[in-house]
Amino acid sequence: MNVTRGSSLSSLDSLPVFARLAAELHQEPDEATVSQAIVTRLREVVPEARRVSLAVRESRGLRTAASSDRLANEADALQYALGEGPAIDVVDQGGWLRVGDVESDVRWQGWAPRASAVGVRSLLTLALVEGEETLGALTAYGADTGGFSDREVVEHALAYAAHAATALACTRRAATLETAVSSRHVIGMAQGIAMERYGIDAQQSFELLRRLSSTTNVKLRDVAAQIVETRTIPVERSREHAED
Repeated sequence: MNVTRGSSLSSLDSLPVFARLAAELHQEPDEATVSQAIVTRLREVVPEARRVSLAVRESRGLRTAASSDRLANEADALQYALGEGPAIDVVDQGGWLRVGDVESDVRWQGWAPRASAVGVRSLLTLALVEGEETLGALTAYGADTGGFSDREVVEHALAYAAHAATALACTRRAATLETAVSSRHVIGMAQGIAMERYGIDAQQSFELLRRLSSTTNVKLRDVAAQIVETRTIPVERSREHAED
């Protein structure tokens, strides 16, 4: 069994190729696009990484955000179904894993033979970490045993993974900020409608929206969006239905 494990990061991220790739990743507009770009551009850094997947961490486990082909998708899906595999391990433990012969790996007795059956012979899996948060795992699946054995290849991949994690984290922060700004705008519009309708001030209108959110078990932003869309307050709509 050929297995290597480690967590070191080389200084190769100072090379121009990494600067260019990092800049390109940061230009992608949303998480879906940057995820696919992360998968695609890994091949420039690791030419033998022909089949690649990006598994991102969510509250209920891992989800494949982007992949290069059907085999990568299938290898990921087997991990999720069986609850074991290299991506799951590096997300839980950090660092990286290189396996030269997947079929003979005894740690994943459910996943390894099934992955080998669909064409996975070797692999390199790297945790994507930003600060103290593990965002997911980037996996290159090899079609031949003994893949990803060159130490320099691993170092290049580790440097790339650091840039990829930063790009993914920045995209998520931007999306969160955009959502927050949009939510405040919608809530403000709903407050304006309530203030005009009932002759109340800003604080009272916000408390009205908050009570409606609580009593209806609907998120505050969604309550506000309904008010803006219908130009009526949910209490008024309830009264109208009762009168009908």
